[in-house]
Amino acid sequence: MKTGPRMAILVIYCICASIAGAQTKPDLSGTWKMNLEKSKWESLDNIRSVIVRIEHKEPHFSESVTVTSGGGDMNVEANYTTDGKETEVQQPSGAIKATAKWEGEGLLIEWKKEGFHVRRKYILSADGRTLTSTVYRSTSNGEVEETSVFEKQ
Repeated sequence: MKTGPRMAILVIYCICASIAGAQTKPDLSGTWKMNLEKSKWESLDNIRSVIVRIEHKEPHFSESVTVTSGGGDMNVEANYTTDGKETEVQQPSGAIKATAKWEGEGLLIEWKKEGFHVRRKYILSADGRTLTSTVYRSTSNGEVEETSVFEKQ
């Protein structure tokens, strides 16, 4: 039985597919502080700092976000699995349905409840020192797109 070019192409394709499937997702763990100057928010006037503490061991992902403003601190904690399974996040305004899943090289986190939808996508820089979060938020007050740039502490 001859093994021609088709067989060779098939073998190469299978090897490449197995390598691509075996690639690991980036570990986003760490304490991250928002760089206010590099971030683009609709309004940062009242924000003094944003700290995100992430524990990430695939597929488990948890984050604790602390926003310090002129009115004090606000903290939200959330636990997800990165397989897109729905979970519940408690916020000061009540419970929100949440999911996390990989989309390309970034981790997409979505929060939803009636009249409120937030999509955040975390992308880690190649050197692992910068975490960028692109945010789309839709509420009864309208839609906003913002970018937060975090530096590893």
